[in-house]
Amino acid sequence: MKLALLTTLVAGAAAFAPASLNRGSTSLSATRAVKKDGGKMKNIATNEIPNETGLVGDMAPLGFFDPAGFAAKASPEELIGYREAEIMHGRFAQLAVLGFLLPEKYAAEGTFGDDFLAPSGTALEVFNTNPVWLALTLAVISVLETVRLLETEPGTRTNAKILEVGLYQDPGPEKLAEYGLKELQNGRLAMLAFAGEVAQELVNSTPLIENLQ
Repeated sequence: MKLALLTTLVAGAAAFAPASLNRGSTSLSATRAVKKDGGKMKNIATNEIPNETGLVGDMAPLGFFDPAGFAAKASPEELIGYREAEIMHGRFAQLAVLGFLLPEKYAAEGTFGDDFLAPSGTALEVFNTNPVWLALTLAVISVLETVRLLETEPGTRTNAKILEVGLYQDPGPEKLAEYGLKELQNGRLAMLAFAGEVAQELVNSTPLIENLQ
């Protein structure tokens, strides 16, 4: 079971690496870790000819992944919207992965009482044990997302403004592009991981940590 889960996850992660549309290669495509400046910093390769989208995420071995042809049919504005939606889904998925693991850990330890996520101890049990709190949580998220969409413009909706408010020192455009690419790939992996978590618990109604033991 563990081997099957691992194989599925690795294969899925590879599938989310973007695939070629027979356009020029992206201006900021990822490579294996390339050491520069005497091995002090990691970097990403910058190609001379950018693709028509101008978006990062064109990665080996598949290139620009677009099996449904969305990028080929979309206007530049629509394509930017698709990428923003992908990034935001990836951010939520990373939180959702933790949102499965942490409550199940607390349930196993009895932190919130014996009836927390009872009887199975899985995160999906919240639909049965705490439906009101779940509905309130989803309602708050929906309101916050609606406010974010109303207060931002297309093309800026993924900017959390951590640089503008001084929470993080600006590392420069090249390093920001590298961070953006890493976030994109981590988000894609998290979306697959969250789908795997849900599928696994629907199959055997067993907490994730127990499945890994």
